[in-house]
Amino acid sequence: MPIRQQRGFTLIELMIGLTISLLGLAAVSGMMMTFSKKRTSIVSTMTAQDNGVMALYRIEKDIAQAGYGLMSLQACSSLSVASGSPLSPLPVQITSGSGGASDAIDVQYVNTTSGVPGTELLATGAQNYTMTTSQYNVRSSLGFAVGDRVVSTAAVPSCAITTITSVTDPAVSPGAIGHDATLTASATPGFLANLGPVGSVVSRRFVISSNSLQVAEDAPAYASPNLLVDDIVYMKAQYGLADTSSGRTVTSWVDSSAFTIGTANVGRVIALRVGVVARTAASDSETVDQPATLTVLPDVANSGGTTIGSAVSYTIPDTRYRYRAYTTTIPLRNAIWTRT
Repeated sequence: MPIRQQRGFTLIELMIGLTISLLGLAAVSGMMMTFSKKRTSIVSTMTAQDNGVMALYRIEKDIAQAGYGLMSLQACSSLSVASGSPLSPLPVQITSGSGGASDAIDVQYVNTTSGVPGTELLATGAQNYTMTTSQYNVRSSLGFAVGDRVVSTAAVPSCAITTITSVTDPAVSPGAIGHDATLTASATPGFLANLGPVGSVVSRRFVISSNSLQVAEDAPAYASPNLLVDDIVYMKAQYGLADTSSGRTVTSWVDSSAFTIGTANVGRVIALRVGVVARTAASDSETVDQPATLTVLPDVANSGGTTIGSAVSYTIPDTRYRYRAYTTTIPLRNAIWTRT
């Protein structure tokens, strides 16, 4: 019986097959690498977007509270807190960064659970607004509690902080609030503001440091800032000004180099607009196709087409990163609510 001859693949056939397989693997690998780069780019961009939105939310949350419990004290040049250091009663203050650097934003408000932020001081009969018998005469003592710190704009010395030692029944009118100091009697109309117990005055400074949004606590000698949001590289802010201290409409947007806020003009500030720039955490291997500058704060025009706010731009320093700009406008509601 004849033996059947068996034959396999020749070397040439094996090499051709191997070459085809390698070409296929190279194509698949190229596709996977492209997909991986795209995925990394999308994830990092989304992270930057989340950081930008979170940064604005964190700033807006505090600015929306700015001035609560302090708006009646804007005539005070300074207050003293538990540490004895002077504290400005201004609800918000912008400090411009030199040489185009980021701004710093200071925010202050009262965060007390004692109730209303203040009440009107009264004079009934022979009673004065502030008594040397360590007592405030008020329309109502509702919302005040023993241990709360209060500030009287009618007291002498004006804007002195005292601590409540006794409170009459809120149903009694006028009410009497005892305090721990002896003040000179005054018949000048005034307001008694309640700062709540020690620790109720919130003072925060938002800054950009080490490519992140950071916050420092307790003015005026702020402690070392703490990290809030990573990869925030730039921040700018502008005051929204009314024509007068009783105005309710923003007629101009200016930065702190054009407007110095103080007790005489703080009433004109009724809004802030803030812009931040977020950056991806990691750089791309190649230059990113994006504009050379980003608009952080856009131009603002009134209904007549007149520009009332100039744009602020950010020049991208490293084109291997991806950048996104985010802007928000925040009404100072506590300033607006105090309008008469």
